[in-house]
Amino acid sequence: MIPEALDYFGEDTGYQRLFSLFKKKYESLGRVGGTVKTDDFSDEELEAIARFFGLTANELRHKGKISLENFDKQLQKTKFVGTDLKELLEAYFNKPLISKKEKQQLKDQQQKQLFSQVEAAFPKLAFWLQYVQRKTPDTYWIYRLLNSSTDRFETMVNELNQAFTHMPSSFERLPMFSQRVTRNPHAFDLNTNLGRLFIHLLSVDHYGTELVAIPTDSEGINDLLLNYHILRDDITNYVTCVNLLAKTETQIHPMWEAAAETHHVLNTPLRELLKLMSVYPANGKKAVWVVENSGVYSSILDKLPQVPLICTHGQFKLSALILMDKLVREGCTLYYAGDIDPEGISMAERLLRRHPKHVQLWKMGIDDYHVSVSDLELTKERLSKLNSVKNPKLQPVVEALWNNKKAGYQEALVYEMIGDLESTLV
Repeated sequence: MIPEALDYFGEDTGYQRLFSLFKKKYESLGRVGGTVKTDDFSDEELEAIARFFGLTANELRHKGKISLENFDKQLQKTKFVGTDLKELLEAYFNKPLISKKEKQQLKDQQQKQLFSQVEAAFPKLAFWLQYVQRKTPDTYWIYRLLNSSTDRFETMVNELNQAFTHMPSSFERLPMFSQRVTRNPHAFDLNTNLGRLFIHLLSVDHYGTELVAIPTDSEGINDLLLNYHILRDDITNYVTCVNLLAKTETQIHPMWEAAAETHHVLNTPLRELLKLMSVYPANGKKAVWVVENSGVYSSILDKLPQVPLICTHGQFKLSALILMDKLVREGCTLYYAGDIDPEGISMAERLLRRHPKHVQLWKMGIDDYHVSVSDLELTKERLSKLNSVKNPKLQPVVEALWNNKKAGYQEALVYEMIGDLESTLV
C-alpha cells in the first residue's frame, strides 16, 4: 500500500509540512510519540489533514496540535491499514528515520573506529590520541575539526606523527622545522589547525596526561616549544639589560664583560641568550632590578648607570624569561616593578609563580599605588583580568584597583625608585 499512500499524501502541501514535523519529532524521541503544533498551518493546509481525521479544519485548529500516535492509529482505519507511520515517513522522505541518539551512537562508533585505526598507524601518538578520546574541554575543538572532515584529520595526524618523530636535537626555528618535516615553512604556524594540534600534542607530552594546561599566550607557547628545542623567533625576541656578566662554556663573554665595564646597555636577542651558560650581576651581589617600562628604565640609568637592571618592554618575551631564569639559577633575587594596573599585576603574579623564592615586588604596594594613581578610569574588561590574580602579596592593590577603578603608573615613582637603588649602592 506504500505507493498508493505516497500518491494520496503527496498531493497536498499540508502533509509535506506535517510529515517534516513528524520526522523531526521522531528523530528527537527515537519513537512514534509526542505531538506537533499546527498554529502556523494555513486553513487550506489544515483542510486536507482534517479530512483524514474526519474533522473540520476549525476543529483541528482548535486542538492546536496533532499526536503522532493518533495519526498512526487513524492510518490503520484507512485503506492503508498495515502501513505504520514510521514506514510511511521513511518512504515519503526516501531514507530511514534515525533518532538523534542513534546518530550519536553511530558517530561515536565511527570515531572510536577512526581512533583505533590512527593509533595502530601511529603508535608514537597513542598517548595523545587516548587523551583526546577522554573528551576533556580542551579537546572539544578537535572533535569539531574531526567532524568537519575525517580525511583531513587523518592527514594532519600523519603530519603530527612526522613532526613528533623528527623533533630537533638542537635549537631549530619553527619555520625551518616545518619546512624540514612537511616541506611547508608555515605548516605549524600557530594560527593554523595543524599548528594548534601540534601545541596540544606537545602539551600532553610535556605536562602528562592527567592534568594538562594548554598554553594560549605567547609566553606559555614559547616556553613549551623551547622544551623541544624549537624557537618561534630568536632575533626580534630580545631583552634589554645592563651591568650583567655572562659566561660561555669556556670563558666570560667578552662583549658582556666590555658592556659591564662601560655600563653599556645591551639589547640581547634570544639567539645569543641560548648560547650562554650563566648570567650574574657584574657588581658581585645577588640582586637584580626588573622594570617593564623603557622610559623608566632609561631615567633610572641616567642617575645610576651602574645598577644591574633589566627592561622587559611590556609583556614578558621568552628572552626576558630565559635571562631571569639564568639569574635565578645563580641565586639572584629579582626585584620586579610594574605598572599597578590589571596587566602589570598579572605580569607580577606570573613572575611570582615562576620563581616564588626569588622574586620580590618593588614599588607595587598599596602606598605606591596611592602615589602613582592616575585619572585614567579602567574599563570593566580590563578590571576582569584581576579575577585570575590569587597571590596574597598582590591582594591589597587588587582590592584598591577594584575600589578606585584607576591605574597607577611607574613614571610617578621614578624618583622613589632611584632613592631605593641609591641606598643599595652605598
